[in-house]
Amino acid sequence: MPHDSKSTMPVAGIGASAGGLEAMLPMFARLHPTGRIAYVIAQHMANDGHSELVARLIQRESVLPVILADNALRLQADTVYMIPAGKDGLVRSDMLTLSDPSPGSISTPSVNALFASIAENCGTNAIGIVLSGTGLDGVVGCRAIKAAGGLTLAQEPAEAKFAGMPLAVIDAGLADQVVPVEEVGARLSARFPGSATPAVAVPPKAGTGEVESGESEINDSQRRELEQLLRQVLEATGIDFSSYKEETLLRRLGKRKSVVGVTTADAYQDVIRRDPSELHSLQHLFLVSMSSFFRDRESFQALERALAARIVGKKEGAPVRAWVPGCASGEEPYTLAVILSELLGSCRQMHPIEITATDLNPEVLEIARAGIYRQTAFQEMDAALRDRYFIQKGQHFEAVPELKACVRFELRDVLSGTPTSELDLVSCRNLLIYMKSHLQDQLIKSFHQALKSHGLLFLGQYESLSFVGNSLFAPIDHYHRLFQCRH
Repeated sequence: MPHDSKSTMPVAGIGASAGGLEAMLPMFARLHPTGRIAYVIAQHMANDGHSELVARLIQRESVLPVILADNALRLQADTVYMIPAGKDGLVRSDMLTLSDPSPGSISTPSVNALFASIAENCGTNAIGIVLSGTGLDGVVGCRAIKAAGGLTLAQEPAEAKFAGMPLAVIDAGLADQVVPVEEVGARLSARFPGSATPAVAVPPKAGTGEVESGESEINDSQRRELEQLLRQVLEATGIDFSSYKEETLLRRLGKRKSVVGVTTADAYQDVIRRDPSELHSLQHLFLVSMSSFFRDRESFQALERALAARIVGKKEGAPVRAWVPGCASGEEPYTLAVILSELLGSCRQMHPIEITATDLNPEVLEIARAGIYRQTAFQEMDAALRDRYFIQKGQHFEAVPELKACVRFELRDVLSGTPTSELDLVSCRNLLIYMKSHLQDQLIKSFHQALKSHGLLFLGQYESLSFVGNSLFAPIDHYHRLFQCRH
């Protein structure tokens, strides 16, 4: 028989492996505070330093604060704790403790070890949630939670990128409910209802470096301050940041205040009055201008295969057209120019390469037009390929004239209209994550209108499409975020 609960606070263990991040992002986006449940993530990961990155990516979507555990922590309701790679996590007396994995462990953190400890600690308040992944990790843990009278949920296998882990739990008869990830929060709220207005504790920054808070944590005074500053930046620079996520801008504003040595809104306004150029410094901080050649190399290999198939079907004389919004200092559009030049080879005259690259930052566009880069920008590019398209000048490399001729750089707001139509490709990587959801949908619609039938959309490694986006684009390679127009 199930025993009585040992803990008054429900603890939800979340187990995942391959494809787990794609499942957790929409799940946490729909989780809301209840004042009752703590969450602990056991996501199989290689111990390669990516734990902090994964925690930050989850925090971008989560209203609840996310902490990457680095030592023993007392669990708090409405907080998400992530076990780092290379460690196992155990719940004991409402504490999350870390330990080295047992000899012979195949994957860490162990889902079974976490779930079993939650079952022992929480009894009927134990929760086990099994998401995308391969293998059987989670089956033994779910059996322990079921024996304790707790609740087990498995992701709907049809939506999981890798259905092995949830299917193993379902086939063993251990899943109380099989649900899409976006419904997990509603199911938990129904089982463990909380207060109507729970307080969400904002933890100290531990483990993840910069903890990104959800929009619900922005108070009225912060919003008023930001609205005033955005108006001032627009008047001073002509750049409108109202489409960016407020929490992202507030984090960067906080960093800027630290640099100039103030903490309050009034003090920062005094800085602006003394030095109006401060608004330009703030504008540069707001803009995202980071790039490198062949960033996420395997993703560009997937894109190259898809582009090759499109080029083969083109009529002679038809150009290959691409748009790179948010191009920063030009590494991405030049990467596309290199890929297309390699694909076309001696047939380049048959299919001219026409890449339009746009950005809001005039300074990075000047760098892009010059086409001169430090050696560190080529870390993911083969040296032989680099030397075919760039000429070494001391510690720098300059794009050859033929490559520069493939790309036209324009100062343009991504939301002010597309630069051309009949596009073969829109490459918009790591821009959507900084924009509000309704503006993401607006942008995806504009991409769809600009693309040819079956044109390609290439997103960043940690970006995804909403319901609107999925109605317009079908995945070619979901892992590498490569999509194709549905019509």
